[in-house]
Amino acid sequence: MAFLPTPPLLIPEIAAGAAHDLDDVRVAARAAVDWACAGSNVAAGLPEPPVGDETWSLAGFGVRIGHGKRVGLAEGMARWLLAGRPAEMVGPGGSLGAYDAVLVMGDASSSRTDKAPGHTNPAAIPFDDAVLAALRHGDARALAETDLELATQVGAAGAPAWVSLAEQVAQVQSASVDVATAPFGVLYVVARWTVRWADPA
Repeated sequence: MAFLPTPPLLIPEIAAGAAHDLDDVRVAARAAVDWACAGSNVAAGLPEPPVGDETWSLAGFGVRIGHGKRVGLAEGMARWLLAGRPAEMVGPGGSLGAYDAVLVMGDASSSRTDKAPGHTNPAAIPFDDAVLAALRHGDARALAETDLELATQVGAAGAPAWVSLAEQVAQVQSASVDVATAPFGVLYVVARWTVRWADPA
């Protein structure tokens, strides 16, 4: 599975002159998607319920991307990164164990600096450090225990998707973090896990 960020600036048409600011994140995210999705049935784990289908669009960022029903940011970024690959969109609490490949969508805190969307929250960096440690070490239990109230306070939009995913994992067999960067005061992470799913209850 791949953990992926959701900044709209990953899309060059939206980023325009700032597209190069996230080149490393864009390259890593696309590589992680290619790795996760090779020959597999795919799901995207979202931090909110899905609203669209394979015809989708993102709007409100200065340019419209796609030509279908308007969807949320995480869902739209998943569709964009999938680049036409078929995939199921699964909201928090939805079952992911039937899929060979899962993309887990969402950003970490958005309040690391004064220029961040959420301005500065002193809890943001410790929160992010704990999430990064869980991702690097393949610690599904720690990720499942992410404090969702604190996540809301620091603007970590991906937390519901992380928790939902981690609760369904029995064992992480390998783990790596490809990119962790916060150029705009928001922590964007690209990470990879291979897992064994827990048996359904």
